[in-house]
Amino acid sequence: MAWLQRHAWWGLLAFTLLILFFGIGDVIIGVEWDPGIPLGLAGLTPAQVANESAPAYRLLDFGVRIGGANLTVIGTLLTTVLLVPFRRGERWAWWAMWVLPAWALSVFMLYLAFGVAPGQAPPPPMISGPIFAAISAAILLISAPRFFGAQGRAVSGGASRPPTGAAD
Repeated sequence: MAWLQRHAWWGLLAFTLLILFFGIGDVIIGVEWDPGIPLGLAGLTPAQVANESAPAYRLLDFGVRIGGANLTVIGTLLTTVLLVPFRRGERWAWWAMWVLPAWALSVFMLYLAFGVAPGQAPPPPMISGPIFAAISAAILLISAPRFFGAQGRAVSGGASRPPTGAAD
């Protein structure tokens, strides 16, 4: 179990790099990078959107590209937190990494609230979101003993706060 606690962060790294990869793909390729999203949400392929309305396609493509820029930033920031403070065992980095499962779950919830076009398969993020959330949360829970000892103190790295009520 100690080996798993020390090395589970590699799973988180795979997820953050995948987010970075998808973000870069969205920025470079645009809406064509994942045609399952407009198909699942609107029941139209990107080509069908372009045929119906060039301005609508342009807006859709821009939205995907700007979303890709956001994914690129998120992936870069989370990867940086993992590679430096998380690996050093800094407690704040463990807490900060909870952004990953929260974000993945929020993506799923947004798609769920928006709904799927009648007769269409769910867009890929509706499937991957809960999977990312569950696996990344499990990895963080497995990693927790590295950051918190039996008494709730940092095991290694990072600053520990004195217990509540301790004299200055």
